[in-house]
Amino acid sequence: MNILTIDTATNIELIALRTAETTLQFCNDTQRSHSVTIFENLLNLLNQGNVKMRDLNLIATGIGPGSFTGVRIAVSTARMMAQILEVPLVGLITHDIYGASAALLCEEDKILVAFDAKKGRVFGALYAKNNTAIPESIISAGDYDINFLLKDIKKGERVLCIGDGSILYKKEIAAMAESIGFSYTIKEDFLPSGDIACRIALALYNKDKGLYESYNLTLPFYARMSDAEIARK
Repeated sequence: MNILTIDTATNIELIALRTAETTLQFCNDTQRSHSVTIFENLLNLLNQGNVKMRDLNLIATGIGPGSFTGVRIAVSTARMMAQILEVPLVGLITHDIYGASAALLCEEDKILVAFDAKKGRVFGALYAKNNTAIPESIISAGDYDINFLLKDIKKGERVLCIGDGSILYKKEIAAMAESIGFSYTIKEDFLPSGDIACRIALALYNKDKGLYESYNLTLPFYARMSDAEIARK
């Protein structure tokens, strides 16, 4: 099965192609220029894998939460391709991709995924490492104050912190770690795994194929209203 997975909810542009033989990926910090780079990088990856677009069997996209524009770019691109190619489309919580990628490599007990959401908040999630494809969700992905994500971590636990929100609020993380008594590591250069993203997509699809047959069912997950929506209220 040929699986294409894309995610542009953050500064990181992730495009992964999984075939029967291997998994190829483009994963780089494009500074949210995804609308300029995504199609060129996608086509380059397909060419590298010697896979025609018509040979794709399953498409997956990160649905956020994250940058409103970034989320829309990935979801719109994936929906368009799934509609034209008439293939199933799986929506993935962006934080699940990052959390599962981190769990594969880390030795910590908990994984904090936090992306800058502006206004003193983060699009964040907290996971506990386990032996499943996606780590156990302690706090599901959403719009939070960084301290809310940290308050229930237990004394003595070890936490891996990833995402630009972890860097931005490192002082708050340090203060909570000292107050509660947990240890932490902030991995500033963390990149998600395209292979993990494709594996999650395939697992979800195989669990209930009927949920993913129509591209219309895959929608962005913004976690909060945009400034324009708030202004209209």
